[in-house]
Amino acid sequence: MTVAPRVLIAPDKFKGTLSASEAAEVIADGVLAGWPEASVTLMPFADGGEGTVSAAIAAGARAHSTVVTGPLGKAVDAQWAVLGSSAVLEMAQSSGLHLVDPNPDNALMAHTEGTGELIRAALDLGVTRIVLGVGGSATTDGGLGALRALGARFRDEGGQALVGGGGSLRNVSHVDLSGLDPRLSGVELILCSDVSNPFVGPNGAAAVFGPQKGADPSAVMQLDSGLRRYAAVLEDATGVDLVQQEWGGSGGGLAGGLYAVCGARGASGVDVVADLLGLDIVLAAHDIVIVGEGSMDMQSTMGKTPVGVARRAATAGIPAVAVVGRNLLGSDSLPLENIMAITSAVDQAPTPEAAMLEPALWTKAAARALVDNLSGLGFEASLEASRRQMS
Repeated sequence: MTVAPRVLIAPDKFKGTLSASEAAEVIADGVLAGWPEASVTLMPFADGGEGTVSAAIAAGARAHSTVVTGPLGKAVDAQWAVLGSSAVLEMAQSSGLHLVDPNPDNALMAHTEGTGELIRAALDLGVTRIVLGVGGSATTDGGLGALRALGARFRDEGGQALVGGGGSLRNVSHVDLSGLDPRLSGVELILCSDVSNPFVGPNGAAAVFGPQKGADPSAVMQLDSGLRRYAAVLEDATGVDLVQQEWGGSGGGLAGGLYAVCGARGASGVDVVADLLGLDIVLAAHDIVIVGEGSMDMQSTMGKTPVGVARRAATAGIPAVAVVGRNLLGSDSLPLENIMAITSAVDQAPTPEAAMLEPALWTKAAARALVDNLSGLGFEASLEASRRQMS
């Protein structure tokens, strides 16, 4: 190797096999096996959902842990982080699907109270911005529980306080926002999601995501009907018509509830995380970026982490390549948003099952194969010529 490439390694998690940090480490091992003199920087990445807190901590954020109310009332230990004046929270940590047994009863009972408690914990530290990932939830309560934890009071027609989750929304008649935590007005609340479903309807929170949370057709109908009634109550109180919004269904409608009551705004999770971690500045100091995720498929082309990072790299004039668990895109799909080459663990392993059993081994092999391919294409010689020209 005539030059030492400066390589940024910025993968998302390989869901079900490797965390983003683990993926970054084994990709680095493969890169250094082929380019021993390379300078590598690890930047585990996320799209604003699960893994975002870990990515922030890996980038130097202070780790925090708070015991909050889980989606069915049991206490859970939720991890979050503070980076500068920003708090980084994940709905999945406090109200996640992994905390419940998905079935119709739980789909109706699950609530977001713990997520509201996490927001309150961040407010207690005096942050000025809260970044909340709204993926991976067990809930379809429109943020009812979170808003309760933040001081809102919901009542039925008889004046009784509303408790529980999405199944109780059909009984909501009135909301009192006078007790809402006043500190919310002094923070920017950003909701990260890679989906933009509406609040209600055939593409809404209950219809699209309810079945994943255990809701059967009857429960889906009950949840959607409840969200409509809840939306009407919130419109009376805030003037925001969630039914007419093109988004708001993320996190079981949490996004819509926090938007209507707290002025939260939605944003691309990849771009928010990129800004939070200073991706553009880091890219400028590297020659190439390696992105990655568990499965590269058509959903990836819609702006998931690898494509989001590759777009930033294109703006910086830096080529991007990918190491993934499996690649379901044909070779004719390249280049894809500045991703010039893709290698996969499945292609290196003797069988797909072997790749799943030993993901670190075969992901490292994929990274080594990628480096060999780049060398064969004259990457180092091109890089050396570029550096000479710049000097």
